[in-house]
Amino acid sequence: MDFETKKMSRPLTEFIFSQNLPWEKGLPGNTNLDLEHKILSIDHDFGDCSIILKYPKGWSKKLLCFEAEEELFILEGNFKMNGKLYEKGNYACLPAGFERKNIFSTNGCIILSFFSKSPKLISPNNIKINRDELIEQLNVIEMPWDKVGVDPKLEFMGIKRKTLKWDNEFNQKRTFLLSTSPHNFPENWECEQISHPCVEEAFMLAGTLSGPQGIMTKGSYFWRPENIPHGPFGSLDGSLTLIRFMYGKHINIWGSEKIKFNYDMPYKPILPPNLGNLFLAEYNRNENY
Repeated sequence: MDFETKKMSRPLTEFIFSQNLPWEKGLPGNTNLDLEHKILSIDHDFGDCSIILKYPKGWSKKLLCFEAEEELFILEGNFKMNGKLYEKGNYACLPAGFERKNIFSTNGCIILSFFSKSPKLISPNNIKINRDELIEQLNVIEMPWDKVGVDPKLEFMGIKRKTLKWDNEFNQKRTFLLSTSPHNFPENWECEQISHPCVEEAFMLAGTLSGPQGIMTKGSYFWRPENIPHGPFGSLDGSLTLIRFMYGKHINIWGSEKIKFNYDMPYKPILPPNLGNLFLAEYNRNENY
């Protein structure tokens, strides 16, 4: 699959509250596993997907092996796998064919997962594992923040990042956490819009982020194809977001027209037809995801 095709393989979704999405049985394309998931976005032709995955209390499995690479970030709870304890704030990138042995979750776990293709189960040793892509465990909470490479025109946001996965193809951050400071806004409350010749997706972990489509809060998610102008953004409370750039070089391309900004933007999402019913839906603020 070439990058140009993948850039447009999922429609613009900006943005949804994950709390509004239904829990579904198993995994996308595999309802036999006694798990639950919410689909944030999916390529229905090739199966790559971004989901929230729920392990119930007491869930266990002797062995799991997928045909797809999985990036995962622990949102709540914990589980054990291959003798390691994965807790809230841990990250991993498990290549296709990686064997997950003796998985157990005592109190349950909620995971943000990104599969590179349909998460079909396969037999061990069916695929040669790409060890260069393996990141077995990162304790992200203990990682230092950095400000390297922040666009000067975005300095008002107080951006700091933690790099989770590096994209060797394009020599750039692939997956990272991004934090912004509270009380940030563009100069004179206006700013040009920005676009990128690559896909960007984001999941809000904490705080608020205001923009033209409304106020993103914990559990909000967007998938934005290439060359879509967006912004300006700012945050009253500060924000923490997991972001992925894919299928192209991350370059900031600035427009010429300044757009007015304020913190209290009404919710005006841009959604594909299958999610149109979420436009007016209230979400349960007692639910995190």
